[in-house]
Formats: sequence, structure tokens, C-alpha cells
Amino acid sequence: MGKALLIIALGFSAIFSTMALNMSKFSLRSVESTADHLTYATARNCATSGVYMALSRLAIDQTWRAGFQSKDLSSGTFSVNLQDCNDDPSLSSMELRIISDATSENVTKSITVVLGLPPDIADLAVFCTDTIRNVTIKDESGNPDPSLAVMNAPDMLPFDKDGLVSLAISQGHVQIGDYSPPDNYPNGNFYFDVVNKIPNVTHVTGDCTFAGGRTVYGIYVVEGNAVMNGSARLYGVIYIPNPGSIVIHGGGVPSESSIYGGIFANGYVDGTGNHISVRYDSDYMATFGQFQTAKNLYIVSWTETPNS
Repeated sequence: MGKALLIIALGFSAIFSTMALNMSKFSLRSVESTADHLTYATARNCATSGVYMALSRLAIDQTWRAGFQSKDLSSGTFSVNLQDCNDDPSLSSMELRIISDATSENVTKSITVVLGLPPDIADLAVFCTDTIRNVTIKDESGNPDPSLAVMNAPDMLPFDKDGLVSLAISQGHVQIGDYSPPDNYPNGNFYFDVVNKIPNVTHVTGDCTFAGGRTVYGIYVVEGNAVMNGSARLYGVIYIPNPGSIVIHGGGVPSESSIYGGIFANGYVDGTGNHISVRYDSDYMATFGQFQTAKNLYIVSWTETPNS
């Protein structure tokens, strides 16, 4: 009986010893896992710090491209490089890439952020959030120049629409519903006040049709669609703020319609049927561009590589 109890006791002792050893190993692995997790998190925090430091510098100077090389933090190091995306056909020329690489102990982490650089509308003839079809973009000399157009923009540029509408109200140029301006509307000039360079602004709450054979002037804020019939002429700017609205060639006289100035549309521009020609005018677009508000950078994408 005594021997049996001794054997049982020794068996339990062996079991408890094995359990204690396994628990010790598990505890050690838990400590190591926690340490690794903290190291990974530290590397990620270092890389994120690099991104935010770059964003801060770019907020002060959008032309800054110097980056940071081997910058030390108490918990690790990081470096930041900046690349313009002109060489990447999948991205527009407005975009900038920030690459932040960080190391903490033996762990590395990389974060890549693509930023949108909003263009100056005064330097463009056409800006739209969708496609451009059957439209010729020309410079001030009348030569084709596609670089004066931006299409498929991710967002509309921030603009002082209220300021434009206020001008239209003060000038008596508010048209309720659909509207077709008469020939030489409103005063045969882009400017309401030529001396002080205050533009004519017309606010149309519905669709605006520019009839064939007519020549009109100024900035048109159109809540619906803008229809350019054949041989229509506009010396000024069409601004379409609402998503999905279009500038379209509507037919009429079988010849192209022309805009001397520019188009700023939250939709697409379609000259199919006849044709639309947009000839850049630096004076008109500079005047219109004064209503562009914040020109802030915006984040297009944020990508993190796995820890290594």
C-alpha cells in the first residue's frame, strides 16, 4: 500500500513538474510576443511620425521635396522621400507620393501616402470630374494643348460659389428655371465693370442653352446642364457645380461651338454631335480663379507594408 502511494505521488509530481515547465515556456513566449508586438507598433509609429512631419512641411510649402534622411526618434529612426507622380501613368500629374521608412530594433515598417495637389484653375481651360469627349482644348494662340485640361478629377476644387451667386444677384442676372441668353447678353462684354474688372455673373437655376449663332459673355453658374448649340460663342466661363451635370453639344447649326475662356464642371464635357472648342483666355480665367478658395493638399491613398 505504501509503495502504491509513493508511485502515485511520484506520478503527480512528474505531471506537476511538466505543467510548471510548460507554463514557464508559455509565459516566456507571451513576454516575447508582447515585446515583438510593441516593437512592431513602435516601428509603425515612427513611420507614421515621418508622414505627419512631411505633411506639416508641405502645408507650409507645397513645393518642398527635400524629405528627411535618417531622422532619429527615441524609439527608432525613419527616413522620408517625396516623389512627384508624373512618371506613373496610373496617377495624375497633380499627385505626390510620400514614402516613410522606419526601423525600430530589428523591425522595419514602410508607409506610402499619395497626395492630391490641387491645380490653380486660372492655369486651366477645362476642369471636370468625368471625361472629356470630342472637345478641342487650345492655348491662347489657338494651338491644341491638352495640358490645359484636367479630367476625371477625384473631387471638385473648393470654390466660392456663394460669392459668384451674390454678384449675380447684385447685377440682376439671376434666371429661375431653364434659360437661353439672348445675343450679346448681358452687355456685350465679359466685365460688368471694366475699370474694376468685376465680371458679369449669371446664375441659372435650371439648364442653360447657348443658342446657335448667338454670342454671350461672362461667368455662368449653371445648376443644371449647359447645352452648346452649333456656332454658339461664349466669351467667359461655364461653372457647373452639381454632380452629374454636363456640358454638351446640343446640335443646331452643324458647326462647332466655341468657348473663349474655360469650363469648370462637376461632371463630363461632351462635344459629340458637332464639336466644342475651348480656347484658353488667361484674363478671363484669372478673374474666375480669384473665386477659388482653399488650395489644400488632400490624401488620395494610405498604404502600409507588412512588418518585416
